[in-house]
Amino acid sequence: MIYLLPTDTCYWMACPIHDLKSYSWIYKIKKRDLSKPLAILVPDFEWLEENTDLTLEQIEFLKKYEKPFTILTESSSLRLWINYIDEDNNEFINRDIYEVFAFRVANNDTEKRLLKENWPMFLTSANLSNKPEIYSSKEVEEEFSYYLEKDKIKFVGKNTWNLPKNWTSDIFSFKWDSLETEYLRKN
Repeated sequence: MIYLLPTDTCYWMACPIHDLKSYSWIYKIKKRDLSKPLAILVPDFEWLEENTDLTLEQIEFLKKYEKPFTILTESSSLRLWINYIDEDNNEFINRDIYEVFAFRVANNDTEKRLLKENWPMFLTSANLSNKPEIYSSKEVEEEFSYYLEKDKIKFVGKNTWNLPKNWTSDIFSFKWDSLETEYLRKN
C-alpha cells in the first residue's frame, strides 16, 4: 500500500520498505527517474543508533538540529533489505543506486502511528517529478484522485490540512566519525 501523509515540510508519499510493488508504483505514479533513490522514514533516533553507522555524538547533534533534515549514512541492516526478493520473485528495481541511505526521523503523530504498523518506510514528496511540493490536502487529493479512487493509495492524516510552506529539509552527511557536515542541500 502507498500512503499520502502530511509532514514537517510538505505532503509525502510512502510505502513499507518490504512492499516492492508499491515501491515500483511510487516511481511510476510520480514519473520519477529510477536513478533517484527514495528517503527512508524511521520511527526514532534509537532506530538510527541501532541500525546505522552514526556515532552517539552524531545522533545527539541530530536530536538538537533545529530544521527538518535528511541524514545520509550507511546501514548494514537496510543493505540486506535492498537485496531482498519477495515470494513473487520481485526485487528492488534500482537497488544499485543506494550508495548510502537518506533517513528522516518521524516527528508527528501521523508518521509515528503509520510506522508502528509498517516501519521503516520509503518516502518521497507527494508531487509529480519536477513539479512543486504540495501543501494542502485538497491539492494532494486532486493530484492523486485516480489512484485514491482505485485504492492504490491511502490518505493518512486527511481532513483539510493546509501545511505551512516551510523550507525543504537540509540534506547532509557527516565526515567520518566527526561532527563536520557535508551538505548536499542547505536552506
